[in-house]
Amino acid sequence: MTGEPSPGASGDRVRLLVVKCLSDETGEDPDTIVARGHLDVGDRDYANIINRLESYFDCSLGLLAGGNRRLVVEDLCDRLGRLPAEALHV
Repeated sequence: MTGEPSPGASGDRVRLLVVKCLSDETGEDPDTIVARGHLDVGDRDYANIINRLESYFDCSLGLLAGGNRRLVVEDLCDRLGRLPAEALHV
């Protein structure tokens, strides 16, 4: 990852897509996800969410290995926001 997190509208779009992805994949209410700030999921949902995010942003997040299955909205947004600007097609 490089650079600073994307500010402003681009950062807002990243957050919107992260929450949408989490909600679409799990059926969890987006407002609940935002209020809680994280989502605990099983292995299958975790892999599907990471693959979907990587597809949205045409990148590799390097998150499929490891045992933690808690997806923290702010951490995902920070990670995606540090991608080079040309990688963000949102």
